[in-house]
Amino acid sequence: MWKKLIKYCDQFEETVLAIAYIVMLVILAVQVFSRYVLLHSFRWAEELARYMFIWEIWLGASYAVKENRHIRIDILINKMPKKVRQIYEIFIALVNIVFCGFLFYKGSAVVAMISMRGQISGALHLPMQFVYLSVPVCCSLIILRSIIYIIKVAKGETICIKEEV
Repeated sequence: MWKKLIKYCDQFEETVLAIAYIVMLVILAVQVFSRYVLLHSFRWAEELARYMFIWEIWLGASYAVKENRHIRIDILINKMPKKVRQIYEIFIALVNIVFCGFLFYKGSAVVAMISMRGQISGALHLPMQFVYLSVPVCCSLIILRSIIYIIKVAKGETICIKEEV
């Protein structure tokens, strides 16, 4: 059951990232064409692209955790024995969980505050809590991915370091 849920999350995340990227590119291309050729600009286009980009950044961070693609300097890590590397990887994932837990907590507080105030965006009149909701939602995904990674490392199924060819 967990594997199906995780597989669904993976597919959902990848699909949302791809579609949002394409839609954002189309919106920005139309905006540039409209502004410089037709001499008319759409107020909503830049705002929508900005908010989509915010969600893409956070979803992309979660996807990067899943794929072990975050930037890291691994010259010393590659020299460590396997057992030490496992401990190190688990420690780093735990630090990531603590940090994202903090962001989840603070992000949820910001979402609640904005929701209580009824703040809306300027051009789209979109409730701003939907924009700020990207932080707690995606931090919870990052925490989930980090826990899965810790389990895999503890079982010896994976070590993050990928050998360069």
